[in-house]
Amino acid sequence: MKKDYGKAVDTMIAALGGKDNITRVFHCMTRLRFYVKDRSKINEDAIKKISGISGVNWHQDQFQVIAGNEVNEMYRALEQKGIPTDEGSSSEKKSQSGFNAVIDTVTGCMTPMIPALTAAGMVKVVLTLLSYFKILTDASSTYQVLNFIGDVAFYFMPVLIAANAAKIFKVNQALALIIAGVFLHPNFVAMVSAEAPITFIGLPVTKVGYSYSVIPVILMVWIMSYIEKLVDRITPRIVKLILNPTLVILISAPIALIVVGPLGSIIGNGLAVVIDFLSAKLGFVIVGILAATFPFIVMTGMHHALTPIGLNAIATGQDKLIFVSQVCANLAQSGASLAVAVRSKDKNMKQLASAAGVSAMMGITEPALYGVTLKLKRPVVAAAIGAGIGGIVGGLLQVSLYIAQNCIMAIPAFIGGEGMSNLLYGIIMILVSFGSAFILTLIFGFEDEEKTGSEDTNEENAEDVNPETEAESKKNAAMIQKIEISSVANGTVTELSKVNDKTFSEKVLGDGIAVYPSEGKVYAPADGTIETVTETKHGIMMTAPGGAEILIHIGLETVKLKGKGFKTHVSEHQSVKKGQLLVEFDLEQMKKDGYDMVIPMVVANGEEFIKVVPMMKDGEAVENTDVVLTIL
Repeated sequence: MKKDYGKAVDTMIAALGGKDNITRVFHCMTRLRFYVKDRSKINEDAIKKISGISGVNWHQDQFQVIAGNEVNEMYRALEQKGIPTDEGSSSEKKSQSGFNAVIDTVTGCMTPMIPALTAAGMVKVVLTLLSYFKILTDASSTYQVLNFIGDVAFYFMPVLIAANAAKIFKVNQALALIIAGVFLHPNFVAMVSAEAPITFIGLPVTKVGYSYSVIPVILMVWIMSYIEKLVDRITPRIVKLILNPTLVILISAPIALIVVGPLGSIIGNGLAVVIDFLSAKLGFVIVGILAATFPFIVMTGMHHALTPIGLNAIATGQDKLIFVSQVCANLAQSGASLAVAVRSKDKNMKQLASAAGVSAMMGITEPALYGVTLKLKRPVVAAAIGAGIGGIVGGLLQVSLYIAQNCIMAIPAFIGGEGMSNLLYGIIMILVSFGSAFILTLIFGFEDEEKTGSEDTNEENAEDVNPETEAESKKNAAMIQKIEISSVANGTVTELSKVNDKTFSEKVLGDGIAVYPSEGKVYAPADGTIETVTETKHGIMMTAPGGAEILIHIGLETVKLKGKGFKTHVSEHQSVKKGQLLVEFDLEQMKKDGYDMVIPMVVANGEEFIKVVPMMKDGEAVENTDVVLTIL
């Protein structure tokens, strides 16, 4: 039966705070990557429960939903629902720090290329196998055709990069592609290979080959974004259509060949020198360190930024670090996930871990990382240690990759150079990475999500119940059986279903109540701890006694004020007492500006309790000392 992705994304959109809360979405091989206006509206638990979703992750302002192999279908369904799918505005980039902006730019340029690089790598793997088993010789035309098909994505990488960079930097895509073509034009390639020097209007042009390169074209497209604005400002309106693109190309091309291209090449070579330096100083240890930390690098989204370094190494002969460490990390995730599948007593987890383990073996680790190992905690430690051990073995044996691969299909990619020892060493490295993680996961154990007993005990012992523990649990349950929550403001009560925001009225974030305030003050509805205060100061999450998570949202769409008119009196992780002043805000001015100043208050984890019961009726006057909710 065909899965209805429309219903799945409807649930996802609601849990993301509705269409109006989603700024844009794009995707990579396994993740839907959302930008939202108000992150406090997101119900992460509701998203995790959607069929096909392995987990979620925040990376700076980007909310990532791990959809695994179903990412394309869900992305298309989101497009059909009218969710914006453009590459975002420059204003979103400006809010980031310089380092994060660089990483996100490189990642944004590389991520859409992953399918092409994967396909090209697989073609090269097939070609290697055909050649190794003497099915084809390198002199045959079939071999030559397959060879250039496999080379296309790498050789014309600057063109692919330019297409993606043009979207990010808001440059005319056709002009960006032309500049990328300048780097790769056959005449220029021939001039680089020739002995004669190259000059342009008397200025020297550095002889550099740009196939496989990444940094030069990203730098150039970024500079073009300023050139386009400058040209547009100085050209008369009547001739813009002809003059603008002409001037952009005539200005950009020489800059690309004379300045930016060589500079980008120097940066790329500099990164290679740094890697070589680390390898020389740390030897085999650096491979183990990178392999062990790679899952956590994936969590930051920086792993794509390492790809150009690995590709540069492949282009110059072989890679001994970037892709080698990725192979260790990915196979370790596979081993840990399959160990979970073997040991888990949870039927759903067995199924998820099995599928995620196979996926990780093929180089797609997010389902395993977010859906299995990280969720169960100890397996991710086992995977990191296993990857580190495999990396150290690979470093000691000087394992090299001659084709860009990061999964089990790297085995043929170990074939290269002289002799077959590298192939043998590569297989040993893979077996060590996978086996170490598998065994360590079984040794470390884990607790199934629905279990409370230790996995380190046998099944019979796990079923035994300690009478004292059971009695204590019942006592604790009785202590938190009734939690009283007071109003967050003086004013008038309104039912949550009447709030003019579907996220609250449809109780996407949880059940609760709302108050129309009579003054610009918000008070703590119970004793507890402040967990989160949004940067825009309009939202607060606090934990009350018994573990109830209370979300307080001051006004609707007030995130647009960016904190203007709000004054907070508390900070994150601060303990507060019931009735303590949390926030002051300019109620009258916000009303004049057209904002709906209702204050919804919801129990975000209400599913962990029996029931959330409103204690006051719609339209009743309320003071901040009055109990408005009882949690049973």
